[in-house]
Amino acid sequence: MRDLGIYFGTFAPCHVGHFEQIIRAKRENRHSFVIVSGYEGDRGDTYGMTLDNRVKSMRRLLGPDDNVTILKLDETHIPRYPHGWGPWLKMLADTILEEKDSLPFPVESMTYYVGEEEYIEPLKDFFSDEWPHIDASITMVDRKILGISGTSIREEPILNWDYVMRTFRKFFVQNVLIIGAPGTGRTSMVQDLARRYSTSYSVEYAKTYCREHRIADDELDVKDFHAIGIGQFENNRRHIHSPGTRKVFFADTDVMTTKVNMKRYADGEEFNRLKSVFDYYIHLQHWSLILVLPPEATKDEAAVHVGDKNEIHQMIMEELELHDLMSITHILDGDSYRDRYQEAHRLVDEILKDGKDN
Repeated sequence: MRDLGIYFGTFAPCHVGHFEQIIRAKRENRHSFVIVSGYEGDRGDTYGMTLDNRVKSMRRLLGPDDNVTILKLDETHIPRYPHGWGPWLKMLADTILEEKDSLPFPVESMTYYVGEEEYIEPLKDFFSDEWPHIDASITMVDRKILGISGTSIREEPILNWDYVMRTFRKFFVQNVLIIGAPGTGRTSMVQDLARRYSTSYSVEYAKTYCREHRIADDELDVKDFHAIGIGQFENNRRHIHSPGTRKVFFADTDVMTTKVNMKRYADGEEFNRLKSVFDYYIHLQHWSLILVLPPEATKDEAAVHVGDKNEIHQMIMEELELHDLMSITHILDGDSYRDRYQEAHRLVDEILKDGKDN
């Protein structure tokens, strides 16, 4: 067994092929460094996989593993490969050196695990000169064992879902928001779709909050709306990151709903006090598809209730317009629940394309 294994890459995302090499590096050495490299605006950024986010996801993936240390190498301020080889190798050495001396044993041998032949000679030559007292060896890894690559996953993430390591899947989940006035069948639609696609869903946090605090709708104040808005955002985020979420996630309302309700119940001063906070959290949400359930009048429903539903629906549409979300918004205006459900199902299939489960 050698002392220290070094495995580096962009990990955008980390897939099962990467993980197999990490297992090899940590089992063939007393300790291993997994170095996540990248730069601002690199190929992961398009999917929200910034360098920092990839480092965090890698740490969550490997957890409290005493045999592995996750390190970051920020290439933002050096020339892009292959022109930045010299500065990059120096940064790699500095990154390793910073952690190497904190290990509980002297490092006398290092093994670099690489997937490209052109890396072998530069690595061998550089580290033989940089640390002549350390025996450096290069191990080529077979990148074709599982026939998957980060490029293939980024191009067709849903089709290649099972190859993506769990903590990186959140970057590819298709988030579907279902929104509408009370009594439009929103909760039933969310639950039915989530079960259809064998995935998770969130519930409307306002109901939970009012029940737990024994508060009626007309008793909510600005502090309550603040707690409900943030609670809904966190509730949705928790499910998006959940291991139970597979390819698509369905949200029963979002922060926009809280903002609309606050506008209806709070006075103007209270509303203006929180408006910018809610707009900030609305901006942080990322939806692939927004499905709006319009209000329907029933024979037994009082006219005032129908008027309230129509008012809420109009306010929701105004918020969607305000936040430039109409291009991903569809109104489910079928004549029956079955019609609306089938239309929702068809739209979800479109965003999942060939990678759909059912």
